Amino acid sequence: LRPGAARKFSDYANQVFIPYILSQLQYVNRVDVVWDEYLPDSLKAETRSKRGKGVRRRVEPCNAIPGNWQEFLRIDDNKTELFSYLAICVSAHDTGKQVISTHHADVLCSQPRDTSGLAPCTHEEADSRMLLHLEDAVKEGYTKVVVRTVDTDVVVLAVTAAQRLNITELWVAFGTGKSFWYLAAHEIAKALSPD
Repeated sequence: LRPGAARKFSDYANQVFIPYILSQLQYVNRVDVVWDEYLPDSLKAETRSKRGKGVRRRVEPCNAIPGNWQEFLRIDDNKTELFSYLAICVSAHDTGKQVISTHHADVLCSQPRDTSGLAPCTHEEADSRMLLHLEDAVKEGYTKVVVRTVDTDVVVLAVTAAQRLNITELWVAFGTGKSFWYLAAHEIAKALSPD
């Protein structure tokens, strides 16, 4: 989500991010926000370092949002601090519904619940961690789930999950911004054999 007119990180949380989550909660009872982890000694760190330089900016509520959002997001420490800040903000917001957000190896929840199936978690990629949240949702009785992503890997993982989980409908909202497609992972799974 781009910052738009938000000038400070607190504006971004309160005017962009939380309103987006609240808009999603109009149609559902639970939203899980799953963030990537940026571990300095991982194999992925080398790949990310080749994506170019950015500007380091401390993420504090009163600090100004940098003019070039994409350059800001190229720095792992920026994303780590931003995701942590947003996880804290959204989980503290009283929505009346369940919002679960990853926060490093742990999870934060807007309402008290057992999180032993979700944390601690050492998955670096949100791709695989999303599956833990999907499995937890199914255990909680959810039979219709939408997973939103920009990553093709998640589509493949969702098809695999649809085959092994007792889920009626598993949709993947795939794409960015307002241009995304709903893919029926449960239908794709039915059309394929388990092999």
